[in-house]
Amino acid sequence: MNKHDAAFVMRQSGVISRFKHKYSIIAISLFVVIFSQSPLVVALHSNNIHNHHHREHNIHLAEDILSSATQQQRHLTTRLNNHNINNNHKNINENSFDSTNSVLSLVLPHDTYPGYSIKKFSSNYTLAAAIAPAILDGITSSDANIAVTHAATFRLMENEFSKYFTVLEDGTVMTTSDLSPLVNRPVHLTVLEETPLYSQKHQLELFVMDKKDMLRFPGATLESVGEVQENAKPGTKIHGAPLLQANSVSGVKPIDYTITSGNENGDFALENSKTGEIKTNITVYDVKKTGVWLVTNRPLDRELKKEHLVVIHATDEEGINIAEARITVKVIDENDNRPLFSHAEYRFIVPGVQTIDSNGNTTITWERFTKIGKVEAKDADGDKIAYKLTTPNNYVVIVPQTGELLLASEPEKQELTLEVEAHDIRSPSLTSPKPAVIFIEFVAPTPVIVQHMSHEMSHQHSHRRDKRRVTRAVRPTKRVDFTEADGDAEGRVVFNLEKETERETFKIRDENPWVTVETNGAVRVKKKWDFEELGPEKTIDFWVIITNQGGGHGGKLSFLIFHINSVYG
Repeated sequence: MNKHDAAFVMRQSGVISRFKHKYSIIAISLFVVIFSQSPLVVALHSNNIHNHHHREHNIHLAEDILSSATQQQRHLTTRLNNHNINNNHKNINENSFDSTNSVLSLVLPHDTYPGYSIKKFSSNYTLAAAIAPAILDGITSSDANIAVTHAATFRLMENEFSKYFTVLEDGTVMTTSDLSPLVNRPVHLTVLEETPLYSQKHQLELFVMDKKDMLRFPGATLESVGEVQENAKPGTKIHGAPLLQANSVSGVKPIDYTITSGNENGDFALENSKTGEIKTNITVYDVKKTGVWLVTNRPLDRELKKEHLVVIHATDEEGINIAEARITVKVIDENDNRPLFSHAEYRFIVPGVQTIDSNGNTTITWERFTKIGKVEAKDADGDKIAYKLTTPNNYVVIVPQTGELLLASEPEKQELTLEVEAHDIRSPSLTSPKPAVIFIEFVAPTPVIVQHMSHEMSHQHSHRRDKRRVTRAVRPTKRVDFTEADGDAEGRVVFNLEKETERETFKIRDENPWVTVETNGAVRVKKKWDFEELGPEKTIDFWVIITNQGGGHGGKLSFLIFHINSVYG
């Protein structure tokens, strides 16, 4: 093989070869081989020569590569053709119709009009065209276009049926004339796909039926909607779904009914309208008097799936004549879920309003209808929920529709424990399995004025009276700076609260998504800190309740502010 022959082979194989410089050569071989059910194989051989003294050696090397590639392509093409020939002898029989997946099989009515699009074949060669620009690196755009503009072409191979059909260049198979002469005959077509790199045969089997022989469901049956109660026992008929009874003008029998889609979990079955037999596949012999009902095969859960689309096929014994019905089944909700509280316990702290009389005496009061907090329950059925306090008291009321707690009168105790239950607004109504427990603590307000020393000395007596009457105090606010990295491990202790006495214990007042507080004062990371999720102030703020277990003094409050800095500054 000389250089001219090598260049000719490269062009014919869709491979581009060009000398770009006086002392360089690029030889690229791209060949694609496709088998049935095999992936596209692309092989690229590229050699760059930058030395004038090795030029002749690399030319011979390129010729060897092309020769080897050509031989391999011929060998693989021969194997492909033999494979297709064997399949043709094995699968194609003039007196049979293959409804399996070995070839593409379709049924057409005899009155199908000329120009009807039956099937469009697509080519795997488009993948080779798509990747060609990426692998042909270093060549001109005009050269690359040579590789990607070789589109696949399709043509219909001639046989006794080919005169009734045609194949467009894009792979679309169409009818060209009346199909009546082909009624009840299996039609075998072979479409040849050709590209610069390979050729491949596609088999298409058609069966032309007289329209009066084709199975069909009544129009109202083709697309219908039914409903069934949630948790209905197996064998319950789908209310509103019609009796499925396929028929044809000529009278086809027997008929097989099968659920082909929408029954992956075995939720549905078919019931013989005459015998009451329930199965997923039923054969009916008395086709004029007998059909099938769609029924449940097990209780359905609306919370898992509200709607099912079930597809049922009616076929003849050969499986060629097919009619399809589609039934949308809506599952009606049943009140089978009790409301559940978001938390088993709720803790609320209610600060009072501080007033000072002319003698300097301090009193703390709580206004009526002060908002204490809110409880929440959820119902999996999506029902509305109402709330009710089960603990009799004169101090707190709850708004039934919202779960909001309000102060009804001045509290006589510093702490109050209540229980609340939730029930859905349905008939019959379901109540939460357990009531939620509510802990309410009434505390002094946060001080807003820091008094001067001279004022404190001149009012020592009144301050001593305040200390006796006000049993809670607020410690100075603590502000601590952290970086986002300090909170990157859940459970890490990032701060320790100081004890004034050994008997002091700590607890966080309100739930906080970022931190928790242990009784010993250790502040731990609850959830990994995310700088982007923090508010505009980039802080973690929370109240801590400090209790002296030794008695004699009321609890205290401490407010902490963790300022979080980004690790990126």
